[in-house]
Amino acid sequence: MDEIEMKFRSFFSLILCALLLLIVCFPSALGNSVIPEFPPQYGQTNLEQNNSQFPEIGQYPSPAFSGGRERDVPQPDPIVIPLPIEDWQLPIISIGVSLIILFIMIMSGIAIGIQYEYSCSKRARYLLLACHLISAILIWTYILVLYELRASEGGLDPFLNTMSATFGILCYLALSSILQSTSLIQKRPLVPLHQAHILFSVIAIILLLSVRVPVIFSLQISIITALTIISPGAAFSLITTHFIHKKENHPLKGENDNTITCPLPLVSENLPPSFPEKLTSKYHDISVIGSGGMAIVYRAIRKCDGVVVALKIPFSADETSGKTFLNEMSVWRDLIHPHIAQITDQNIFPVPYVELEYIPRSLKDITLPVPQNRAKSIIFQIGSALSYAHEKGVIHRDIKPGNVLVADDGTVKLTDWGLSRLIERVDDTRNTSFSLYYASPEQLAPDIYGSGDQRIDIYQLGILLYELLCGTPPYGTSNIGELFTRIQNNEYILPSHVNSTLKPFDKIISISLQTNPQMRYQNIHEFLKELENIFDHTQQSQ
Repeated sequence: MDEIEMKFRSFFSLILCALLLLIVCFPSALGNSVIPEFPPQYGQTNLEQNNSQFPEIGQYPSPAFSGGRERDVPQPDPIVIPLPIEDWQLPIISIGVSLIILFIMIMSGIAIGIQYEYSCSKRARYLLLACHLISAILIWTYILVLYELRASEGGLDPFLNTMSATFGILCYLALSSILQSTSLIQKRPLVPLHQAHILFSVIAIILLLSVRVPVIFSLQISIITALTIISPGAAFSLITTHFIHKKENHPLKGENDNTITCPLPLVSENLPPSFPEKLTSKYHDISVIGSGGMAIVYRAIRKCDGVVVALKIPFSADETSGKTFLNEMSVWRDLIHPHIAQITDQNIFPVPYVELEYIPRSLKDITLPVPQNRAKSIIFQIGSALSYAHEKGVIHRDIKPGNVLVADDGTVKLTDWGLSRLIERVDDTRNTSFSLYYASPEQLAPDIYGSGDQRIDIYQLGILLYELLCGTPPYGTSNIGELFTRIQNNEYILPSHVNSTLKPFDKIISISLQTNPQMRYQNIHEFLKELENIFDHTQQSQ
């Protein structure tokens, strides 16, 4: 419970206490009090009277009986003490006090309500709105009925004028129901008003059961009246409070929204076991989204600004592994391109990690195959990123559906450049892991085909194009040994054998997947030009 809510509830308790005192003491004290006064002779002792009548005996006379009853004793006339407040002013005072309390509830609701919101559907809101309006109509009708009864001669017991306080409470409940309907329309909860309505309903029921209407109503009728008129409003308010929830991370009124604050470190109860606890001072809401040959990828929210990011953390957190990991990431960090996922932060303290822009989907999450025009768009975007990287002297070496991120607007970005290296570093053996289904012959047999260059990316881009068009990898087997053999022997399935309409793509796939790098497209521009020609020819033939 926050400080504002605690202060409000304390103040609200004081108001209720004052109201209860008003209800219990005020009407009965200000009503037409009747005080009987006896004549002076009743204050004399019976002994004096007896001595005057029977001086010789000095004893009490024997009581006389008439018809088995005591002798009638004359009763004194009552003396009525008038008070300065008339009867008609009592309901006005009661209603005025209730309106003041209602105003306090409204102001408190406006101040606190900005932190809350309704979590129900639009249909439920309108249904609750109608219920509150019906409750208000019932209560206003009952107020008019009670006013007519009070105005009639002998309708109410003049000694206990509790009905005066009841008018004020009923008016409060009727107006409260109308205001709750308004808050539902405006989608602005008035939390204190909803809660106070329930308490005032209980008070109203107690008052209705204590009002003495000797002729018109019986106790049973009063109970039924309370249940059918007052109780529904309290039930509707209770239901409404169940649909009110506090907004997450909502700034309080008066706070500067432009101020960026970092909360204290807090370890999440659902923190993945593999996630370093030392990084919980910078990130929260952490979950695992993937893993590779040397690192785990997490989704996390940066505490300083609330931005969702991806974190790549190596399995081994020692300093040597961290430096190797960051050296591999350093090539990626310098690649700035619209179709390359960007590194936003990296460090080896408190543990080695790389922070990346977060895009939740990849080609692995999309149903394949895709339409030819969509396949063309994806390949050209990736080709653009590879062309840029190759000009910088960098090759990717791990192009596959899981490393091609897809934004909501259809833009694709090539990620996970952890296997990338500079083309001229043919002796680079820092990381030899790869995905077998997308591995080039150079990666499988570097002693035969060499360490490879940009033509590795062309080979893998050809496999990706094949999978986008056909829905499966080109070698038609999941057996590792057989797959290795088919890659070495160029035993792939042509696109036209999967779908006859894909025959125009047979040539580009055949050249891209050649085992000998010398027989492939020599650069990415040749590959993209061939693909453009295929689509131009297809459009002309149509």
